[in-house]
Amino acid sequence: MDFAGVVDVLGDGVTSFKIGDRVFGLSPDRFGAHAEYLCTPVDGAIARIPGNLRFNQAVVGEGAWYAHGTTKLLAEGARCLIFGASGAIGTAAVQLAKAKGADVTAVVSTQHLDLAESLGADRVVNYETEDFTAIVEKFDLVFDAVGKTSWFACRPLLGESAVYLATDLGPGWSNLLLSALFGVTGSKRVQIPFPQDAQGFVRYLADLMATGQFHGVFDRSYPLEDIVDAFRYVETGQKTGIVVINTR
Repeated sequence: MDFAGVVDVLGDGVTSFKIGDRVFGLSPDRFGAHAEYLCTPVDGAIARIPGNLRFNQAVVGEGAWYAHGTTKLLAEGARCLIFGASGAIGTAAVQLAKAKGADVTAVVSTQHLDLAESLGADRVVNYETEDFTAIVEKFDLVFDAVGKTSWFACRPLLGESAVYLATDLGPGWSNLLLSALFGVTGSKRVQIPFPQDAQGFVRYLADLMATGQFHGVFDRSYPLEDIVDAFRYVETGQKTGIVVINTR
């Protein structure tokens, strides 16, 4: 769904891009990114890769898009806790939240403490040695970027009118049910981040990349013929940032 590459052919009348442009983007309705060539609308979710960023730092669209579905709720100065801040969604969420001017607490494992700090997190909590749900501070937004917690577990962290979001529906679809229950009342609400406006988001992300406020965190790459191995690795839940499929 997310891609990065070089423009090879242009349709009639296209002037906003030229052959040889390095571009990145999303194809949420068309898919097709696991291929050597992808045809995408010129007015779709596509933008030039800024500056000297490598392709593997720009092919971040899908995870970042989902993260943006959460961080767009943040106001400047808001207090945000991100659980699982080392995956594709979590690493994007930390950077997007900081770009919004939020105060970010990142919750990660021992091996990812330095990574979370390097992404700009104001505080980093090691969930292997500390119960992050026992933090005294209250947050305006708690985001589970890996779908491993629940609203019930994170409830002590939520301030007045705070929002809990997760990338998973929760045990017994509890997050979906609670989102309906709390969505109207506004108190300790539960939401599921459904991303929207892919085109606008890709343009926004390109601006952040150009100003050094965002870059993709690259784990490893696989050639297209080894795509099954790539998915097996992703499914281990041990990846850091993004895994890239090289089609050439």
